Amino acid sequence: MQSTVGAAPASRTKSVESVMHALMSVGRLVRQRGPGETLDTGSFWMLKTLSANGSMRLTDLAACANLDTSTVSRHVAQLHRAGLIERAPDPDDRRALRVQVSSKGQGQLDQALRARLAVLERTLDSWQPDDVRELDRLLTRFVTDLDSLTQDLEKS
Repeated sequence: MQSTVGAAPASRTKSVESVMHALMSVGRLVRQRGPGETLDTGSFWMLKTLSANGSMRLTDLAACANLDTSTVSRHVAQLHRAGLIERAPDPDDRRALRVQVSSKGQGQLDQALRARLAVLERTLDSWQPDDVRELDRLLTRFVTDLDSLTQDLEKS
Protein backbone atom coordinates (compact mmCIF):
# COMPACT_ATOMS: atom_id res chain seq x y z
CA MET A 1 0.00 0.00 0.00
CA GLN A 2 1.31 3.47 -0.94
CA SER A 3 1.74 6.17 1.65
CA THR A 4 -0.36 9.29 1.14
CA VAL A 5 1.41 11.36 3.79
CA GLY A 6 2.16 14.74 2.22
CA ALA A 7 0.42 13.78 -1.00
CA ALA A 8 -2.40 15.95 -2.27
CA PRO A 9 -5.74 14.24 -2.80
CA ALA A 10 -6.56 13.65 -6.46
CA SER A 11 -9.44 16.15 -6.35
CA ARG A 12 -7.12 18.89 -5.04
CA THR A 13 -4.55 18.11 -7.72
CA LYS A 14 -7.26 18.29 -10.36
CA SER A 15 -8.42 21.66 -8.96
CA VAL A 16 -4.86 23.04 -8.90
CA GLU A 17 -4.41 21.94 -12.52
CA SER A 18 -7.69 23.66 -13.39
CA VAL A 19 -6.46 26.87 -11.71
CA MET A 20 -3.21 26.67 -13.68
CA HIS A 21 -5.08 26.30 -16.98
CA ALA A 22 -7.40 29.19 -16.07
CA LEU A 23 -4.43 31.41 -15.24
CA MET A 24 -2.77 30.50 -18.53
CA SER A 25 -5.96 31.45 -20.40
CA VAL A 26 -6.17 34.78 -18.57
CA GLY A 27 -2.47 35.37 -19.28
CA ARG A 28 -3.05 34.70 -22.96
CA LEU A 29 -5.92 37.22 -22.96
CA VAL A 30 -3.83 39.88 -21.22
CA ARG A 31 -0.98 39.37 -23.69
CA GLN A 32 -3.18 39.68 -26.80
CA ARG A 33 -3.34 42.92 -28.71
CA GLY A 34 -6.74 44.48 -29.10
CA PRO A 35 -8.07 45.84 -32.40
CA GLY A 36 -5.96 48.80 -33.51
CA GLU A 37 -3.45 48.28 -30.69
CA THR A 38 0.18 48.71 -31.70
CA LEU A 39 2.03 47.65 -28.55
CA ASP A 40 3.66 44.23 -28.65
CA THR A 41 3.62 42.13 -25.48
CA GLY A 42 7.15 43.06 -24.38
CA SER A 43 6.53 46.78 -24.89
CA PHE A 44 3.23 46.58 -23.03
CA TRP A 45 4.84 45.01 -19.96
CA MET A 46 7.86 47.35 -20.00
CA LEU A 47 5.57 50.40 -20.19
CA LYS A 48 3.27 48.99 -17.53
CA THR A 49 6.23 48.37 -15.20
CA LEU A 50 7.62 51.86 -15.77
CA SER A 51 4.22 53.48 -15.37
CA ALA A 52 3.65 51.69 -12.06
CA ASN A 53 7.15 52.37 -10.68
CA GLY A 54 8.13 55.69 -12.20
CA SER A 55 11.57 56.60 -13.47
CA MET A 56 14.03 53.69 -13.16
CA ARG A 57 17.55 52.64 -14.04
CA LEU A 58 17.81 49.89 -16.65
CA THR A 59 19.19 47.47 -14.08
CA ASP A 60 16.22 48.10 -11.78
CA LEU A 61 13.78 47.72 -14.67
CA ALA A 62 15.46 44.43 -15.60
CA ALA A 63 15.12 43.18 -12.02
CA CYS A 64 11.46 44.24 -11.91
CA ALA A 65 10.74 42.54 -15.23
CA ASN A 66 12.76 39.45 -14.26
CA LEU A 67 14.84 39.80 -17.43
CA ASP A 68 18.53 40.24 -18.12
CA THR A 69 19.82 43.77 -18.65
CA SER A 70 20.73 43.21 -22.32
CA THR A 71 17.16 42.17 -23.16
CA VAL A 72 15.74 45.19 -21.35
CA SER A 73 18.29 47.44 -23.04
CA ARG A 74 17.06 46.30 -26.48
CA HIS A 75 13.43 46.87 -25.46
CA VAL A 76 14.26 50.31 -24.08
CA ALA A 77 16.10 51.29 -27.30
CA GLN A 78 13.06 50.22 -29.35
CA LEU A 79 10.64 52.07 -27.05
CA HIS A 80 12.83 55.18 -27.15
CA ARG A 81 12.98 55.16 -30.98
CA ALA A 82 9.16 54.92 -31.01
CA GLY A 83 8.89 57.89 -28.63
CA LEU A 84 7.20 55.79 -25.93
CA ILE A 85 9.81 56.41 -23.25
CA GLU A 86 12.20 59.18 -22.32
CA ARG A 87 15.77 58.80 -21.09
CA ALA A 88 17.53 61.09 -18.68
CA PRO A 89 20.79 60.98 -16.72
CA ASP A 90 20.44 59.54 -13.23
CA PRO A 91 20.84 62.46 -10.80
CA ASP A 92 22.65 60.15 -8.34
CA ASP A 93 25.12 58.86 -10.96
CA ARG A 94 25.47 60.86 -14.18
CA ARG A 95 27.05 57.81 -15.89
CA ALA A 96 23.77 55.90 -15.55
CA LEU A 97 20.48 56.51 -17.33
CA ARG A 98 16.95 56.49 -16.01
CA VAL A 99 13.96 55.80 -18.21
CA GLN A 100 10.33 56.79 -17.81
CA VAL A 101 7.14 56.56 -19.83
CA SER A 102 6.58 59.48 -22.21
CA SER A 103 3.15 61.04 -22.63
CA LYS A 104 2.82 59.19 -25.97
CA GLY A 105 3.77 55.92 -24.26
CA GLN A 106 1.31 56.53 -21.42
CA GLY A 107 -1.43 57.17 -23.96
CA GLN A 108 -0.76 53.90 -25.78
CA LEU A 109 -0.51 52.01 -22.49
CA ASP A 110 -3.80 53.49 -21.28
CA GLN A 111 -5.48 52.48 -24.54
CA ALA A 112 -4.14 48.91 -24.22
CA LEU A 113 -5.26 48.68 -20.59
CA ARG A 114 -8.73 49.99 -21.43
CA ALA A 115 -9.11 47.36 -24.15
CA ARG A 116 -8.14 44.56 -21.75
CA LEU A 117 -10.40 45.91 -19.01
CA ALA A 118 -13.30 46.09 -21.46
CA VAL A 119 -12.92 42.38 -22.24
CA LEU A 120 -12.88 41.53 -18.53
CA GLU A 121 -15.88 43.81 -17.87
CA ARG A 122 -17.87 42.08 -20.63
CA THR A 123 -16.86 38.69 -19.27
CA LEU A 124 -18.05 39.56 -15.77
CA ASP A 125 -21.23 41.42 -16.85
CA SER A 126 -23.46 38.42 -16.10
CA TRP A 127 -21.85 37.76 -12.70
CA GLN A 128 -23.49 38.81 -9.47
CA PRO A 129 -21.65 41.68 -7.73
CA ASP A 130 -20.93 39.44 -4.72
CA ASP A 131 -19.31 36.86 -7.01
CA VAL A 132 -17.07 39.53 -8.58
CA ARG A 133 -16.04 40.73 -5.10
CA GLU A 134 -15.32 37.12 -4.04
CA LEU A 135 -13.21 36.55 -7.16
CA ASP A 136 -11.30 39.74 -6.37
CA ARG A 137 -10.78 38.67 -2.75
CA LEU A 138 -9.55 35.20 -3.70
CA LEU A 139 -7.28 36.40 -6.51
CA THR A 140 -5.79 39.06 -4.24
CA ARG A 141 -5.10 36.40 -1.60
CA PHE A 142 -3.64 34.09 -4.26
CA VAL A 143 -1.29 36.75 -5.65
CA THR A 144 -0.17 37.76 -2.14
CA ASP A 145 0.58 34.13 -1.23
CA LEU A 146 2.34 33.54 -4.54
CA ASP A 147 4.48 36.67 -4.10
CA SER A 148 5.37 35.58 -0.57
CA LEU A 149 6.34 32.09 -1.71
CA THR A 150 8.40 33.48 -4.58
CA GLN A 151 10.28 35.82 -2.23
CA ASP A 152 10.94 32.95 0.19
CA LEU A 153 12.27 30.79 -2.65
CA GLU A 154 14.53 33.60 -3.87
CA LYS A 155 16.00 33.96 -0.36
CA SER A 156 16.85 30.28 -0.04
